[in-house]
Amino acid sequence: MVGAQTAAPVATVPAVSNGTNASDSLVRLVPALLSPNRRGIVYDRWPFRLDIDTEYQDWILVATCVLVFGIWCTPCICGRLSNPCSRCFTSWVYTRLHVFFCIVSYLNLIILMLVIGILPDWTVNEFAMYLILFVAWVLIHLQKMIISFCILFGFYMLLKFRDRLAWAAGLQHVTVIKFNWRDLFGLQAKKRPVEIFIWKIEELYSASGKVFKANDVYVECHLGYNEPMRTRVHNNAGHIVMVRESFQMNIDENAAATDMTLLVKDQQLVGSTELGRLILRTRELCGIEDQTGKRRENLQYNEECFVGLNLMPNGKIWLAVAPVEVGDEERAPLMNEDSLVTC
Repeated sequence: MVGAQTAAPVATVPAVSNGTNASDSLVRLVPALLSPNRRGIVYDRWPFRLDIDTEYQDWILVATCVLVFGIWCTPCICGRLSNPCSRCFTSWVYTRLHVFFCIVSYLNLIILMLVIGILPDWTVNEFAMYLILFVAWVLIHLQKMIISFCILFGFYMLLKFRDRLAWAAGLQHVTVIKFNWRDLFGLQAKKRPVEIFIWKIEELYSASGKVFKANDVYVECHLGYNEPMRTRVHNNAGHIVMVRESFQMNIDENAAATDMTLLVKDQQLVGSTELGRLILRTRELCGIEDQTGKRRENLQYNEECFVGLNLMPNGKIWLAVAPVEVGDEERAPLMNEDSLVTC
């Protein structure tokens, strides 16, 4: 910042027989701040001068500027704190802000003038010049700072309200990035396949806008990192749809809070309309598996082998969940030699 002024030769402090004087004690506390041509604490001007390296003088002045700025912002800082002293000070000062800022302004000027006075390499004119240069630098780069702050604030808001934004966009059940932090460390996820059986759907309302045609119903399933699964479309379905289909998905028992979303939809000319949905956690899915999984070998489409669950906003779906043995070599009937048909 400011070049060091020519210092006088090193002065020797006379020893006192019954103790050390104040300057000796302070010089011993900061020996690293003194270069060979610096004298440390000098009492040639009131109250004293810190004849130390210019770099350390600059840091002292920067710390002083931060301190006076903090004193200026005391009402805002105390207003954010919840301890009794801060609350009492805030309630007192907010009715006397004009008096507070007048007193603080004079106090800050006194502190700055005192610190500049004890730093031999700084003057008031030089401090004012560097302060103006700093304000000019801030104003020049203010646009970039505002743009950077807005970008960071935008990312913060997206991260904070990501669940609400997903609900608003209707994508809360879609997993966009199929990545788990366990993959970074090579940890094995406790995944296993299960088979989800759908028997029927009851108490369905007609899709909005359909007057002359019945619903064309199908079920869509989203679960974690699995690809979406769908049943076939059941055309001209009424308020009761006999689905009688199943699909297999992988579940991760270490992520017990993962949501499985079942969407009951009506196929339309363009796109589809949601008639109802069911959201289950992985732990709830495992609970249904404990109730219905043992009945897989003798699975029958009746109320004893399935669990009825209510859809939102209306409707009821009957589900059964069974484990899938990874080592199974089950083949479709048409793959058996006895089932081949000669054309």
